[in-house]
Amino acid sequence: MIYLSVVISLILLSVLLAPFWLGRGGLLQAGSSINSPSELQAIKTALLKRYLDDELAFKSGNLSPLSWEQRKSFLTNRYIDASRRLDFLEHTQQSGGAL
Repeated sequence: MIYLSVVISLILLSVLLAPFWLGRGGLLQAGSSINSPSELQAIKTALLKRYLDDELAFKSGNLSPLSWEQRKSFLTNRYIDASRRLDFLEHTQQSGGAL
């Protein structure tokens, strides 16, 4: 009985951890591989436009307060991430690639 529970536990653990090693990786992996300052600037601009559009939708009553808070948090965090990546790339380009 103990062996069966150990085998089931190992199978369950391997299924739960498989996405970290198998598959494409999704949006997080794609976002972390952007190394172009022009692309990051375009992403920042698009995020800012989306934020303003969603804020207008919230003020006009087309978006619920909960949805607006979730979108605001998501867009703010994505904007901060893009800004930090852009700052890092600009810093490494100015310093000749050295950290």
